[in-house]
Amino acid sequence: MTKPFKILVTGGAGYIGSHAVLALQQAGWSVAVIDNLTTGFRWAVPDSAAFYEGDIEDSALLEQIIKAENIGAVMHFAGSVVVPESVTDPLKYYNNN
Repeated sequence: MTKPFKILVTGGAGYIGSHAVLALQQAGWSVAVIDNLTTGFRWAVPDSAAFYEGDIEDSALLEQIIKAENIGAVMHFAGSVVVPESVTDPLKYYNNN
């Protein structure tokens, strides 16, 4: 059965995000990924997923992806997770997460 829209996975080149991409695809969903590759790896994203290297704070890029890829849902895995850094730079974490 064809799914009615694609799912955008933010942080889809990271450990958890890339596994979510694989699980979604195995369930029959088409997937697009946005990742700035700060902690993720391009090789972790299957070639069958549309990949956009960029930042989730780039609203123009997000709008372009949502329109071009017919995005109907977003799964957010682009959160920052380094605890010591979150203590020294809490605004970075507040803005991103």
